[in-house]
Amino acid sequence: MDLHKRIPSSAVQHREENEDVVIAGWAAEVKNMGKIAFIKLRDREGEVQIVIPQDCPQFGKVNDITKESVIVIHGKVKQGKQKSGAKEVMLHEFEIMSAADPNLPIDVTGKIPTGLDKRLDFRLLDLRNPKHLAIFKVRNIINWAARQFMMKEGVIEMQTPKIISAGAEGGATLFPVLYYDKKAYLSQSQQLYKQMMLIAGFEKVFEIGPSFRAEKSHTMRHFTEFTQIDFEMSFINDEDDVLKFIEHMFVHVCKTVNESCAEQLKLLGVTIDVPALPFPRVTFEHAMTMLKEAGESPPEDDINIEMEKKLGVLIQKKFKTDAFFITKYPWNQRAFYIMNDNGTSRGFDFEYRGTELVSGGQREHRHANLCKNIEAKELKVKDFEFYTEPFKYGAPTHGGFGMGVDRLTMKLLNLENIREACLFPRDPERLVP
Repeated sequence: MDLHKRIPSSAVQHREENEDVVIAGWAAEVKNMGKIAFIKLRDREGEVQIVIPQDCPQFGKVNDITKESVIVIHGKVKQGKQKSGAKEVMLHEFEIMSAADPNLPIDVTGKIPTGLDKRLDFRLLDLRNPKHLAIFKVRNIINWAARQFMMKEGVIEMQTPKIISAGAEGGATLFPVLYYDKKAYLSQSQQLYKQMMLIAGFEKVFEIGPSFRAEKSHTMRHFTEFTQIDFEMSFINDEDDVLKFIEHMFVHVCKTVNESCAEQLKLLGVTIDVPALPFPRVTFEHAMTMLKEAGESPPEDDINIEMEKKLGVLIQKKFKTDAFFITKYPWNQRAFYIMNDNGTSRGFDFEYRGTELVSGGQREHRHANLCKNIEAKELKVKDFEFYTEPFKYGAPTHGGFGMGVDRLTMKLLNLENIREACLFPRDPERLVP
C-alpha cells in the first residue's frame, strides 16, 4: 500500500462517506466476534475503529494481528454505529508492517496498573498510552511558547558548551568527565556563558538545553540531568526587571498551552488557571515571618521543600494566586555570581503551586567584587579566570534566571512525579533506557 496516501486517524472524521482512505498505526485492540471483527487503530493523533465483515477476503487473517503490531489499513469511511457517532473504516485490505510479541511486558492502556519504575523500564511502550503522549505534546508547546515569547522580546538564542572546566555552582555536584588529558565536567548550568555573552554585547540571550548535577536526590522533583530555559538580560535597574520578564513569559506560556492543548488537557483532566499580573513579591524575611505566624518552624536561613509547600498555601489564602516570587534571600544561600548587598542577595525564586520553578537574580558585574564573591564561597579565583577575565573589560548591569522545563511541565499538569514529565529520566540509579 502507498504510504504517501496515508492520513492520520483524526482525519477520518472529516472524510466523506465511502471515501477511500489509507491509515497506519498500532493495533491497540483486536476483537474477532465470529461474524465480524474490529480493530482499534491508534496513531499519534488518536484512535479509529476498523470494521472487518466476515465476507472480507482477509477476515481469516485478523487473528494473526497481535496487540501493538504496526499495521496499514486500506478501506472506506462509514458512519459508525458507536454511541459517539464517530466514523469508522470498513476494511478492504490490511498489511502487518511489524508484528508485536504477544507477551507485552506492560499494559499500554493503563487499565492494568503498572508501577512507574517498570513503566520507565519499558518507556517506549509506556509512551504509546495516549495520556502519556499528551504530556509530551504539552511539553512541546511549553518549549515553543517560551521560545516564541523570547523571540518577540528580541532575545538571541544560543547553545553553550556542555563540557566545561569549572562549575557555576561549585564542585560538590559536578560530574567529572574524561576529556583527553584535561580535567573537565558536565555543565551544571548555562549561567557563566550567559553572562559572558552579555559582556560580548548580545544584551539578551536564552537557551533551552540540558544541565547536569550529581545530587543523590530521590525526591519527586529532582533529576541528575534536566532541561532548563535559561535567560539573561543587560542594562537592568535591579532584579525586578527580571521578575517582570518571568511573569509575562509565564502568563504567555499558560495562555498558549490553554489555546493549543485543549484536547490534551481534557484527556489529562487538567485545568490551567492563568495567574493575574503582577505576581506577589514576598521577601525572604517576610516569608519566614508568615510561616512562623502560621505556627511553622522553618530553618533559620532557608525555606526547604516542606516549607515551600506550606508557604504556597499561605500565599494562595492571602493573594488568591499560585504564582509568586520570594526575593532578597540571604547571600550565603546564593551562588557567587549573585550580587551581595551587605549579606542580602539580589537573588530570588519563582514559586508555583508550592514548588520552586525558577532561581535567578541580579548578577555581580564588577570584576573586583566578583572575585571577592568567589573567594567568600571558598572557591579559587584561578579556576574561574576564563569567566572572570572578561569582566575586566566592561560588563553592564545584568540579571537572569533558569527555569526547569521538566518541573514546569510537572506542575502545570499536576503530575505526581517529575519522571513522568521527562522522556528518559536520569536519577542516581537510572542510566537506561
